[in-house]
Amino acid sequence: MTYSNWETGRVCFSESFASLSEGLQSALWELGGVPLLHRTDRMTPAINNLSEAAEFQKDYQALLRHYGLEGRKIQAGQAHENGDIEQRHYRFKSALEQGLLLRGSRDFSTGEEYQKFLADLFEQLNRGRRERLAEEMEVLRPLPDRRLDSMKRMRVRVNSGELDRGGAQQLLGA
Repeated sequence: MTYSNWETGRVCFSESFASLSEGLQSALWELGGVPLLHRTDRMTPAINNLSEAAEFQKDYQALLRHYGLEGRKIQAGQAHENGDIEQRHYRFKSALEQGLLLRGSRDFSTGEEYQKFLADLFEQLNRGRRERLAEEMEVLRPLPDRRLDSMKRMRVRVNSGELDRGGAQQLLGA
């Protein structure tokens, strides 16, 4: 949210559509409403950078439609067009570094413990933004009835021969 600078975040293990979708949807549901616009850099899960027009990916278009968001993208090589976000990202990384130093350790026993640490950090960072956030909340639109699935469902056939050769383990990522 560029007016209030409200921010949130999640741990992402890859730059995939599933991570983009899960992160954006979690932010919207945490916020409790939908702004008019979502601006993105030229990350591949959102933008088809192989075409000259660099259009939005089909899955990203569906995500935007589900929430009634207008999508905008920055031009290639023009990070300053997303300057507010780039500055917030820099400041968040500095706050994260300070938080880890104060904690005295970068080690977390579980991923959930680290996510809780991040949530607490975002809560602390957002405390001074409440007044401006309240102004932004007045113009947010309601959330849809449900979240959109972030994963891609695939039907696969597995026969007993594939099971014998470890095919099921490969399908399950074991």
